[in-house]
Amino acid sequence: MSDDAGVTRTGTGPLTPDELADWYAAPPDLGSRPWVRAGFITTLDGRTTGPDGRSGTLNAGSDGDHAAFDHLRAWADVVVVGAGTVRAEGYRPLRGTALAVVSSGEVLPETLRGPAGPDAGEVVLVSGHGRTLGAREALDAVLAHGWRRVVVEGGASLLASWLAEGVVDELCVTVRPVLAGGAGPLLVPPSLTFADLRGTPTHLLLWGGDVLVRTVLR
Repeated sequence: MSDDAGVTRTGTGPLTPDELADWYAAPPDLGSRPWVRAGFITTLDGRTTGPDGRSGTLNAGSDGDHAAFDHLRAWADVVVVGAGTVRAEGYRPLRGTALAVVSSGEVLPETLRGPAGPDAGEVVLVSGHGRTLGAREALDAVLAHGWRRVVVEGGASLLASWLAEGVVDELCVTVRPVLAGGAGPLLVPPSLTFADLRGTPTHLLLWGGDVLVRTVLR
């Protein structure tokens, strides 16, 4: 392995919890600056969901993605997700980590209402009050709570807006060696274009046939 400046660090899994913490360590010189990560899984053709429209079926059997997913949630102060994804994936309050739900509406999805367990993190609604929130506006609302370690989990339309406004520092993507085809959501939709190629890969991990990539965007 190598983590020299300008060189992509490579390795193979499985990793222990301590090795995962080292592998996914944020830059050491952030100070009080927030760090925004997007955590996603895709097929070879860029689809972010399985045949049933859920990412949960895409990562079935992927030990590496499950390990990375759990670690990023544990690292985060807050996980940000769109209300549509909450409904599609059946989100519940997270254990020990806050959950921020971005929505144009003013009511939390049903699965997040009612009592939560004693170890559940805070759940907050980031509402546009009838309009779609821009990425910067939504992120500012999240940061106002004092959260600095931010993980965006989806869905694809939410990620697209955050990428378009340039507020994502890093992509953490698991690429599964399968093809999905069809008209499902893509990691980056065709409507989103960049003036030049984006991203600097910093970590490349092969785990059980899947490739886990960390790419710094800014």
